Amino acid sequence: MITDEDLVREGAALDDRFGAGRADAFGRALPGIVADLTARWGLRHGSLYDSGATSVVLSVETSRGVPAVLKVSPDADFLSRQAAMLRHLAPTGRAPAVLAEDAAAGAVLLERILPGDTLDSTRTAPPTPETWAALLRDLHATSPSGVHDVLADRCEEMFERIGERRTRPQVRPHVPDALWQRAVEDCRQLLRDDREDAVIHGDLHLGNVLHGGERGLVVIDPKLCVGDRCFDMVDFVVVDGAPGQMVPRARELASLVDLDPDRLLAWSRVNAVVTAVSRITWHGPGPRTDALLALARSA
Repeated sequence: MITDEDLVREGAALDDRFGAGRADAFGRALPGIVADLTARWGLRHGSLYDSGATSVVLSVETSRGVPAVLKVSPDADFLSRQAAMLRHLAPTGRAPAVLAEDAAAGAVLLERILPGDTLDSTRTAPPTPETWAALLRDLHATSPSGVHDVLADRCEEMFERIGERRTRPQVRPHVPDALWQRAVEDCRQLLRDDREDAVIHGDLHLGNVLHGGERGLVVIDPKLCVGDRCFDMVDFVVVDGAPGQMVPRARELASLVDLDPDRLLAWSRVNAVVTAVSRITWHGPGPRTDALLALARSA
């Protein structure tokens, strides 16, 4: 059973994205918000999920015993936009259905995907390139109508946020200025050369993809934007191994979705730097970050 203390703690843990003051205030308010939502929507809540950077996430059941997921965020506008993105992806069957929304409270109730394990928690059985390609084809076939964000803006926000982490004393020696600046400039050149107007998930790492049983892979937490399809493939390319495994993986995936493999590799090198910064920030350097940075330097 989730206690008020659990909710306060989880809300305050969003401080990396929202700052300590805003996160603490959200945590203190969260028990009342959840109590109001569960009463109005007839929910029974059971346990907390590992929350991401922007929301507190709870497993719940409806009054009819239907499993669902309740998300609450201090950024109500962000969560409302995310609900709209999930509705946009609904025709693909590759995203959870939105069951209810309270935009003012910064809350959304979603279909719970079963079994629902994220791909990063089941790395012993990673998806095949064919399975990943099928997911990508479905997602990228959606219409760009109504999607107003563009990949260039998404990347600039990413570089601002990750760039701050990169300057921290525990990170900068491992990701020097020259390597970081090359990643930023390579990304901007790829964006200048981009001629695609595909709808992309925008944050398609393995933690945002669920095992959906017979339904196949299902995505969560989209940041939909219009741009280069390669951006949705880079985390699969660098999922594990050394550059000697990453490069053939990129070439195989590119051939399955009819993309230029060299372009996918260029995007993957950019992403390798970004991912390395995040991993060193939270976990310190190690063999995994060494492999990512080796790929980044291989151009």
